[in-house]
Amino acid sequence: MREYHIYKIREDVALDYYGMETKLFQLFQENREAKGRLKEATEKQIQYIIQQINKLEVQDHLNKYLNETEGYIIRDNKHYIMSPKRRSQAGLAIYKMHIKLFSEGSQDSEACFFEALRSYDGTFIAMDFSREQYGWLKPLKSMEIAELSESNKAFK
Repeated sequence: MREYHIYKIREDVALDYYGMETKLFQLFQENREAKGRLKEATEKQIQYIIQQINKLEVQDHLNKYLNETEGYIIRDNKHYIMSPKRRSQAGLAIYKMHIKLFSEGSQDSEACFFEALRSYDGTFIAMDFSREQYGWLKPLKSMEIAELSESNKAFK
């Protein structure tokens, strides 16, 4: 089973750390393993860089985005996509400061959740601590370049 912790990073931090995802992952990983003062210090750093998740907004977005997806259901405020044909299943739970995504089988179901979250906000980063995999759900630099292009048009 794959397990992802998904965090909403403050936009200024996300733009500054694009391409340096390893540093963010190391901070979160260190916090998971730390004790005492190091735990307190890393916790403060994490609280500074992450944003609270608007649970109702995200749930509403997922409902609208995934409503037509085969195998999509909601139970007890948790979202599931079960696709026996593709041998794929995933579940998603939204918390105040992060989102947890569990999946088994092929990556089809988890990809649906990632796409839905990507379309909601560009500052989500997903981390699979057991497999040491991590990455932005949306390429932030392309967003920044698009924003700069739009602002440059205003000056012409």
